[in-house]
Amino acid sequence: MKFKFFLLSFLFFLLITSIFAQDEHTRTSANADLSHSVFGPPQPETWEFQLSYMKEGTDNISSFNFYKKDLRNKTLFFKISDNALNNRNEFRVQELTGGAVLFPINDDDRYQLDIGGTYDKIKDTSLYGKAFFSRITLRPQPNLWFRIGAEYFDGSAVGHNTLYRNTVLNSFYFVGKVSVSSFSLVGLLGSGRIDDVQNTRFGLAGILEGPYNTFILGGYIKSDEQKENVRTLAIGRGAPFRPDGLPSTIFIWKHRDNYDFQLGGIFFGGNNLFVKPAAIGMSQGMFISSAALRENSELRQGQLMSITDDYRNSDFTMFYVYLDQGIEIIPRNLNHVGFRAIQLFKVFSEVKFSILSKPVIGLFYNEETEPEFNLTAHKFIDKKSTFWSFQAGITFQDSFILNVIHTPQKSDWTVALSFMYMVPRNSEMSRE
Repeated sequence: MKFKFFLLSFLFFLLITSIFAQDEHTRTSANADLSHSVFGPPQPETWEFQLSYMKEGTDNISSFNFYKKDLRNKTLFFKISDNALNNRNEFRVQELTGGAVLFPINDDDRYQLDIGGTYDKIKDTSLYGKAFFSRITLRPQPNLWFRIGAEYFDGSAVGHNTLYRNTVLNSFYFVGKVSVSSFSLVGLLGSGRIDDVQNTRFGLAGILEGPYNTFILGGYIKSDEQKENVRTLAIGRGAPFRPDGLPSTIFIWKHRDNYDFQLGGIFFGGNNLFVKPAAIGMSQGMFISSAALRENSELRQGQLMSITDDYRNSDFTMFYVYLDQGIEIIPRNLNHVGFRAIQLFKVFSEVKFSILSKPVIGLFYNEETEPEFNLTAHKFIDKKSTFWSFQAGITFQDSFILNVIHTPQKSDWTVALSFMYMVPRNSEMSRE
C-alpha cells in the first residue's frame, strides 16, 4: 500500500509516454512558438547554492540549499538540514529533501512530471518520517490543461496521550481545466486517507480574466467531512512579459470551518517577474492544494531556501500572510493558533559600488497567537504577541549574496550566504 499511488502515477506516465512517442515533436517546434508556451520568453539558467544558519534562543537550524532555475521556474531543488528548532510538525529533525520538474518527452513543455520527497529523523529518537509527491501535467492544447497527482506521508504527529503518534496519510487527485475566451473552468476530483479514515473530495473553480492582465478566481471543494469543505477566492494582476510599468498584485483567501488563510502580494518596479502565468498558476495551485497534503506544500512550491529569494521578483515587494486555526484543547472550549505577517522589501537594483551591488532592505511586522493556560480562569486563553524583524542584504561580484535577518525582541538571527552561477547562453544552446 505504501507505493500504491506512486505506481499508479508511474503507470499512467508510461501510458502517456507510449502514446505520444508515436508522434514526436522536436524541441524547437514545440517551444519556439511563445504563444503556445505557458512559460514565456527564454531566460538564462541560474544555479543557486545557499548555506544558512538560524538561531532562536538556545535553538538553531543549519542547512544547505540548492536550486536550478530557468524560464520554467525552479526545475531542480534540494535541501539538507539539521533542525534543532522545529519542523512542520513541531519536531526537531535531521532532514533531507529534494525534487525535480522534468519534461521527459523531447523536453516538450506540454508533458511535465514533478517528483519529490522528504526523509527525516526526529533527533534523539529512532523515529523516521518520509513524504513523497508526484504529479503529471499535460497541456495538449493552449486551452486545455490536465493534472494527476499522488502524495504520501508516513511519519509522526503529536499524540494526545503520547509525545509521538505514527500517522499515515495519502492523497490522490485529478484536475482538468478548459479555457474559452477569457473564462476558464477547473474541475477537481480527489481522494485522501488519514490513517483509516477515507475522504473523497470534488470541486469546481472558475477563472475570469479581465483587462490589463487582471483576473478573479472563485472555487469550492466539497468533502465527505463537512468541516473539510473549502472555499477559495483569488484576485490579482500579473505583469506582461514586456513590462508595462504597472504593479502586479495577488490576494488569495481560503476558508473552512475554524480555518482561515490569506496571502497577498504587491510587486512593483523594472524587475517585475510576477507575470500573468505565475499569478494565475499560483491562485490555481492554492485551489488544488486543498486536495493535497500539507506535509508536501514546500516541495510542491519548490520553496526550500532558508531566506526566500522571492524578494528578487521586483524592485519593490510587499507580502501579507495570515493564518488562523481553531483548536479544541479542552472539549467545547475553542482556542486559536496562527500568525499575521507583513513584509516589505526594497531592492536597489541600480546601485553598484566597486564589487558591491543590489543592496536590499526588508522590514517585517509579525503577530503570533497561541493558547496559554490561565491559572486564574483555569482554562486556556489566546495569547497574542507582536514583534518586528529587519533584513539587510548585499551582492558581491554579481555572484555572492549575503542576507541577514534579525528580530531584536527575540534575539533571533538568520544568516544566509548564496552563490549564484548563471549558465552562459552558448552553453545552453550547445545542449539543444
